[in-house]
Amino acid sequence: MKNKKGQTLVLFIIFLPVIIISFAFVIDVGLMYNAKIKGENLLKEAEKENIDIVKYFSDNGIEIKEIKTDKCTKINYEISSIFGRVLGMDTYKVEINNC
Repeated sequence: MKNKKGQTLVLFIIFLPVIIISFAFVIDVGLMYNAKIKGENLLKEAEKENIDIVKYFSDNGIEIKEIKTDKCTKINYEISSIFGRVLGMDTYKVEINNC
C-alpha cells in the first residue's frame, strides 16, 4: 500500500489560483454593481431636485463620459477596476438610464 499523504495538499495548490481568481472576479463585479446603483440614485436625485446632472455627478466623484437626453436620460461613465488590471482591463464601463 502506497503512502497517500499529501494528495489533498497537491490538489489545494492546483486549485488555489482558480479560487483566488474567482474571489477577485466577485469583488470586481460587486464594485460594478455598486457603481451602477450609486449612479442610478444620483440620477434620480438630480432629476427630482432639478439639478445639473453633470455637475451633480462630478460633485459626487463620477466623471460622465457620455450623456444623452431625449425622453430618457442615458449616462455612460467608467470606474477603475481592482483585479481586472491583471487582465489589462483598467476600467469598467457603467451605463445607466431612467427609462
